[in-house]
Amino acid sequence: MISHAGICRHDAFIGLSDIRTTFVIMAQPDYQLYTLSNGMRLAHKQVKGTRLVHCGYVIHAGSRNDGENPGLAHCLEHMLFKGTQKRKTVHVLNYLEVIGGEMNAFTTKELTAIYASVQSKYLARAVDILTDITFSSSIPLAELEKEKKVIADEINMYLDTPEENIFDEFQEQVFTSHPLAHNILGTVDSLKNISRKDILDFTGKHYVANNMVFVVVGNVTAAKALAVAEHYANAIPAGSNGLIHAKSTFSYEPSSITEETDFTSAYTIMGIPAYPENHAKRWPLLLLNNLLGGPGLNSRLNLAIREKYGYTYHIESGYQSFSDAGLFHCYLSCDPKFVQKSTSLILKELKKLREQKLGVVQLSSAKKQFQGQLVMAEENRSSLLVHIGKGILRHGRAESLEEVMARIAAVTAEDILDVANEVLQESQFSYRTYLPA
Repeated sequence: MISHAGICRHDAFIGLSDIRTTFVIMAQPDYQLYTLSNGMRLAHKQVKGTRLVHCGYVIHAGSRNDGENPGLAHCLEHMLFKGTQKRKTVHVLNYLEVIGGEMNAFTTKELTAIYASVQSKYLARAVDILTDITFSSSIPLAELEKEKKVIADEINMYLDTPEENIFDEFQEQVFTSHPLAHNILGTVDSLKNISRKDILDFTGKHYVANNMVFVVVGNVTAAKALAVAEHYANAIPAGSNGLIHAKSTFSYEPSSITEETDFTSAYTIMGIPAYPENHAKRWPLLLLNNLLGGPGLNSRLNLAIREKYGYTYHIESGYQSFSDAGLFHCYLSCDPKFVQKSTSLILKELKKLREQKLGVVQLSSAKKQFQGQLVMAEENRSSLLVHIGKGILRHGRAESLEEVMARIAAVTAEDILDVANEVLQESQFSYRTYLPA
């Protein structure tokens, strides 16, 4: 019911994942933006030719807002479905299911999304339940203690999943004291310290009208969306002015950590802090990353290491940008005897990017592939909902797909070479490796 797969890697797109970001998709330009009577913004995009509507609250608060309680934002997300002032848990869970609809939520480092997908004729029903769980959850103490056990199991599951856990530990290693460092799930110990009051204080501070956007994407008119949203506006606290996220800095020192584990394979991640999301050089780095180790089977890392030598089971690169920081990485899993050879080959590919400017045909092909991936990914309407909300919260508007395409088209071979030499500094890379004991 509640989506937690890849919790730490679903940062409401810049792409398909959080730390493993590749795609950048933004909303189409033809959405409309309104301000409701309570000050909350409503974004509407009509999509004809479908019987569905996707709607939800995109909230400018995530795990970086946990403060002294790592895992708080995520724990709250779980508790939203545990009953409200007028509905028991079973009524919450049944409300959309009985009409074939779906309700979901996820937490990232900087955002929380609570959304639903239903037939267009049930828009009001979806808004009703979403508003109820978001702003009137009762947070029953008995359910909180029960859910802590569920989340503890989730944490232990991730600890037993090396390809997931190594990313979380690497972020902690690189970001150190920055609020982005701690795991979205928190720890088993930090979870124990979260109280009902902590959750209510968090919602009171962050779950307010000016700190969120309600987005409607689907086959309903703007007038219908506006009327339905306005009907429930009184249930939403107005809040104070200004967004919550404060810019944070951290002192980075490259480090290398190798752990012995019970896993039979070896896992390695290497990387370095990179540009935040509003940096002009983010676009050349995104294109470079997609060329180097993006999802395409023709990525340089896949061809040069997996296909040519068969050294790795999985290999990729990724770049994720947050509001005030970023992270570039390369990751692989393989037989332990191939770790050093694979790492050396990755460094060889990074050196090529620093020293060899892309030719005209290479650059053109890289752009076409990246742009094609964006077009395909943009078809996911529930993700589009989150993209629109994120763009409005962060920048006041969501860039159109055409604008993103234009930014990619404007990237030159010189831009990529410049970024490669600025970011891919091997001497400044941090490493984390799991080896079988």
